[in-house]
Amino acid sequence: MDISLEIVIILILLGILSGAISSLTGIGGGIFYISTMVFLIAIPINEARDTSTFIIVIFSGVAFFRYFKQGKIDLKLCLIFATFAILGGITATIVFLIFPLDNLMLKIVIATVVIISGINMIYKAIITRNSEKKKGIDIDEGFTFENFNYKANLKKGIPLFFLSGFIAYLTGVGGGIVNVPALNIFLGLPIHNATAVSTAIIFFVGIYNTIARIFLGVIHYYVGVLIATGAVIGALIGTKLSNKIPKSSLQFLVAFVLIGLAIRLYFA
Repeated sequence: MDISLEIVIILILLGILSGAISSLTGIGGGIFYISTMVFLIAIPINEARDTSTFIIVIFSGVAFFRYFKQGKIDLKLCLIFATFAILGGITATIVFLIFPLDNLMLKIVIATVVIISGINMIYKAIITRNSEKKKGIDIDEGFTFENFNYKANLKKGIPLFFLSGFIAYLTGVGGGIVNVPALNIFLGLPIHNATAVSTAIIFFVGIYNTIARIFLGVIHYYVGVLIATGAVIGALIGTKLSNKIPKSSLQFLVAFVLIGLAIRLYFA
């Protein structure tokens, strides 16, 4: 694929922006990568999805190691939930090998999933803002993984992360749209930890999804590397800023961007 220097620069810059937002919110960033490829260089949506998976595993790997060094991740919890998410991905692989989706239906599915993600993020932002106002303190204060109730939360989390893995494989958007609300709203992790754990799960699931796409899909490696280069830089910036930006404000911003991109995707 021939790409001009101007497009190369734009891809890297959009990668930086997407990587920063994705690492801050824990959503994986796939919708940003897919939208960039579909709208900017007219890559078919199924190939954009496959390439997005490749980008996500690179970006989320960097963010995962950064969050791990910051002590925001419980590796045992991440591996348990990632295992069930991968099982969801394997299930999706089998289902859509037997019943493949055409590009029009895939576009509708991805856009619908992203709109739901945006609505969930608005709901989560309202909860976060109300909690901040009510308590008058950082809602992450006092949380440790040592007092996390594994037994009760595993029962609630396993089906949610199975669904996350299924959606991640089908859409190429990472799975964070399920991970973050599941971790924050249903399992009670503070938002900073929820986004970090979500990023770790996305990384482990992304390894499987990328391997599957190498054999079953079409990955544009050159485009993927350009966007991933920017996304890695953005991830480093985002993880560094993680504790300095009000989460509720960022959630509202990202939610409206997601909904706007999804609506645009319906008419692409």
